[in-house]
Amino acid sequence: MVFKPTPDFIFNLLNEAAAGNPGPLTEALDPEVKWRIATEVKDDVAKTGIYNRAGWVEQVFVPLQSKLKDGLKLIPREVDVVGLKAYVEFDGEGTQLNGKPCNNHYVWIMIFEEDGRAHEIREYMDTGLVRELFTNN
Repeated sequence: MVFKPTPDFIFNLLNEAAAGNPGPLTEALDPEVKWRIATEVKDDVAKTGIYNRAGWVEQVFVPLQSKLKDGLKLIPREVDVVGLKAYVEFDGEGTQLNGKPCNNHYVWIMIFEEDGRAHEIREYMDTGLVRELFTNN
């Protein structure tokens, strides 16, 4: 049977991550996923560049969580799927350690293979807000 992502499948991944269980999301990613945040140019403060699954967890997700009082709350908004490509919109809400809000809007384009795992993610967000978060906290 050939895997085809559905909006329900994607919403489940995001809702589990939002509930504090990122396991299903990370398991749906190929370990060598090409995860591009905004650009291929690496910026350790704005967190842009290309990451694999472990790199994203270690260099983006964990440091981001450490700069927020209670972590980042994910709020899935919309998912569209065309073939093996999922277009995902969601918000992230949190409070920086300095007390300022950290509310960002994200768009992911997730490209799956027939093995059921995402092999590429193109992520777009306000990288200026990420830079502010890491500079001021």
